[in-house]
Amino acid sequence: MESLKRKSVRAYLLLESLITLALLGILTMIILAEVVHARQATMRENQQIEALNVAKMAIDSDLTELSANGAVIKIVENKKNLFITNHGEEILRLELEN
Repeated sequence: MESLKRKSVRAYLLLESLITLALLGILTMIILAEVVHARQATMRENQQIEALNVAKMAIDSDLTELSANGAVIKIVENKKNLFITNHGEEILRLELEN
């Protein structure tokens, strides 16, 4: 009878250890996924900041097109608006005053 109790205790400890290991693995995966997501968001924000900096350089230089640091900025101005695009995607629209 005592041998059976030892085996059941060992089995219970093994099961508990496996469950703990599985939970640790799941938590690690969730944390790593969030870290990757945060890094991707930071990278997109940095690209936007860089594109806006290049756009500012283009405006300061009175250029309608400027390529620098991986950004391809085009500035289109009409009577009412100023459009700034990066790789064909609009990043900023300004309404001009008369």
